[in-house]
Amino acid sequence: MPELFAPSARPADVRALGPLIPVARLLPGPVHYAMAGGGSHGAVQWGLLQALSETDLTPDALIGTSAGALSGAVYAEDPLSGLNRLAYIWGQLDTHFVMSENWLSRLANARQIALVSNDTERQTLAGLLTAQTFADLSLPFSAVATDAATGQAVVIDSGPLVPALLASSAIPGALPPVEIEGRLLFDGLASANLPAMPAVRRGAGAVVVLDTGGRDPGELNPTARRVLSRLAAILATAQRREQLRDAAARVPVVLLPTPGGLAGNLDFRHTMQSAAQAYSSARAFLAALARDHDGPLAPGLYCDPEQRGLGSDLRSVIRPVTP
Repeated sequence: MPELFAPSARPADVRALGPLIPVARLLPGPVHYAMAGGGSHGAVQWGLLQALSETDLTPDALIGTSAGALSGAVYAEDPLSGLNRLAYIWGQLDTHFVMSENWLSRLANARQIALVSNDTERQTLAGLLTAQTFADLSLPFSAVATDAATGQAVVIDSGPLVPALLASSAIPGALPPVEIEGRLLFDGLASANLPAMPAVRRGAGAVVVLDTGGRDPGELNPTARRVLSRLAAILATAQRREQLRDAAARVPVVLLPTPGGLAGNLDFRHTMQSAAQAYSSARAFLAALARDHDGPLAPGLYCDPEQRGLGSDLRSVIRPVTP
């Protein structure tokens, strides 16, 4: 199994050298960062977190699904070193750190509960995190999974950390579900891939959404990788708009811009380029948000109206922010 390296010490905080962008005054607390799932697209969240680190905003809590749960847990463990560690992690991560076996060739055998075990992913996560439990983290953090019996979102915020992350990223059919407190759980993609409403239900006064970019699965062709990418895109897009609409009707929701036209979410070849694009666009967006507003934001979806995937059903809640 390949070894994934990430610094475990507390290096110097990574922050802008110039004045911080003043956005904290705009967001009524507590402020929650909601971090979406998206496989390899999770790398863009490093860029988004880097942009947020150049503001005066500090999150009161984080909630994440699948890849967003990984990034959220690393950041919540130690925000000072989290950005640096995420850069190392996403710069090296690929499918071999999750599924070391020749998993695509095993699609022919459909009589097993999953294509591969989660042993490789378990070892990877254990090596990345010093924290053993949620209580060991520096910031409140929750991971979102899906109850296999009911299809409902399950928010995990206590107990051992690694099993919760395994459950949140257990792609149905590819990785096995994880039993926690008597319930079989699998990937939160199926119930709340973008966990804005779970954040609101947990008391968020404002939600900052760290999405994972526009999905472009391309033309459907008979390869397992392409089919899984398309399935993920369909599931994520359908509930993404519902999560944003319902949350924005209750609290201010800031949707940071992310790159569009990304490759499939199992393609790790250009992750850091995508992260760099996300950083640049998010920083410009946050500067525009601070420029255009003086006081606390009212409920609504504050976003770049040109961002793809918003849909006509969100028009009533969109509050345009143009960098």
